[in-house]
Amino acid sequence: MQRNRSLLRSRICCLLPVLALTIGTTLPALAAAPNTGQIAGQVADSVKQKQLPTQPKNNVSIEVNEQQTVNEQQQEAPKPAAGPRIKVRGFHITGQSIYSEDKLQALVKDAVGKELTLDEQKEVAGRIAQYFRNQGFVVAIAYIPVQEIRDGIVEIAVMPGKYSGIDIRNHSRLSNAAAAKFLSGIKAGDYVKRDELERVLLLLNNIGGIKVQSVLTPGKEDGTTELVVDIKDANTVTATLLANNYGNRYTGSEQSNLDINFNNATGQGDVLSIGGSYTGNGMSNLSLNYLLPAGSQGWRLGVHYSRLNYTLKEEYALLSANGKSETYGVYGQYPFVRSRNYDLYGQIGVATRRLVDDIDLFNSSNRRKTDFVTLGLNGISRDSRGINNFELSLVSGRLNFTGKEDIYGNNWEVTDAKGAQTAGHYTKVNVTASRYQHLKDRLNLYLSIKGQLANKNLDSSEQLYLGGANGVRAYPQGEAYGDEGYILTGELRYDLPTPKFQLAAFIDSGHVGGSKNNWKDSSPSRTLSGAGLGLILNKWQKYNLRVDYAWKLSSSQATTESDKHGRWWLVGARYF
Repeated sequence: MQRNRSLLRSRICCLLPVLALTIGTTLPALAAAPNTGQIAGQVADSVKQKQLPTQPKNNVSIEVNEQQTVNEQQQEAPKPAAGPRIKVRGFHITGQSIYSEDKLQALVKDAVGKELTLDEQKEVAGRIAQYFRNQGFVVAIAYIPVQEIRDGIVEIAVMPGKYSGIDIRNHSRLSNAAAAKFLSGIKAGDYVKRDELERVLLLLNNIGGIKVQSVLTPGKEDGTTELVVDIKDANTVTATLLANNYGNRYTGSEQSNLDINFNNATGQGDVLSIGGSYTGNGMSNLSLNYLLPAGSQGWRLGVHYSRLNYTLKEEYALLSANGKSETYGVYGQYPFVRSRNYDLYGQIGVATRRLVDDIDLFNSSNRRKTDFVTLGLNGISRDSRGINNFELSLVSGRLNFTGKEDIYGNNWEVTDAKGAQTAGHYTKVNVTASRYQHLKDRLNLYLSIKGQLANKNLDSSEQLYLGGANGVRAYPQGEAYGDEGYILTGELRYDLPTPKFQLAAFIDSGHVGGSKNNWKDSSPSRTLSGAGLGLILNKWQKYNLRVDYAWKLSSSQATTESDKHGRWWLVGARYF
């Protein structure tokens, strides 16, 4: 072994002059070469698009047939030909036990002591009905029943509305048992509440490959409603074809990406997703994901696997530098809130990532294994003026070195212990938030922030990168990285008279603090900023094309590529 190390060192010494002339550097500069961790992070980032926030399937139809029936003893008092007035000394509210009578009496107290016609009494009863509907009782009614008014006390009868049952009309590949399970949260005798009804129907509508419509119709008994749910097939296979120049120049900047979803293949509401990215010049990435509903409360359980392979080109080609990354794990998702205007999801996952960086020329192999747990929240809210998105995640894991020696013959774990000290337990927090705001007429504003905090020095696969099409666009992909930092974006978008076209003007700014704990080769703290213009062509669920030109505002020079005043970014996507 000692003899082999001596021979290797002799080989390095002989090749150094050649390498120095070829790549313009000596061995210490090899640290500047991108590794698997950096490339894996950049690949994940490169297939994202700066566009309108993605919205869940909220197009479920809920139709309300408001015809109600009451029996002869309860029927509403007929309207007389003439409208005599009655001195009303008070109201007696019957038929409900949801709210205290004092609360409801407060809604009608201004009518007490007045002389009212029957129509005016109905208007007072309408306030009660409207109050119930505002509280989510979507089919509630309040009426003046046939009665003998004594001492000026008028009865107002309330029917909040209860389910008499559910009629499931399933014409899709979703099994009848699965459909019934998703709708089991609604039971005969329950009050018809908007938030509960929306949650059940929207969770059902989350299933790919189906579309859902519903109607509330009068039940067989007074004050009841039957829910009719119609389920039909939609697209059982969906796909996205994407191309961009968002890649790293050492593995190829032009990328192609294909994602295919097989929806509801088993009839249980599952989805199998297969994705791949390829540069044709040194990088390929494959991802598999399977997600299956569990229970009737919205839980979904999934497994995932991804593999990335790369070979460095350009000035690092002579090194025969290559690597791979494998990530696999399980996770669960739960909808804490699911409604038309607000969604909040939680996620927990356990995964393992294996990273390998080889320099074949020097028989060097850096192998790492990370086991980590992720806790996350993500939400979206909609209002009349725009959309908010946010994501918050806590990652806690442990990194171990499992590889051979570095190019100097040192054990990687020893090298790390003397340097960055990334091995061992780590924790980081990531947050992303955005707002898409309609300002006036054709003008809209998009604001976003992305940030990361860490408790120690991180492996390159866990760090934050500033430059690139989804960061500070005036700088190349992967420029400026660190354990902690943030990226801010502000963008004005103007809808052109030509349909589907938008003009964009933007400013990006970001900062990374380098290494959390300084060491002799710490990455430097850097602040980058830039501005630019863009043209967007977008047709929802059909295609998307975006071209950006960004120029630097900060004086910091690019180091991962040749420094330029401006950069072009192009992405196109077709949805099937």
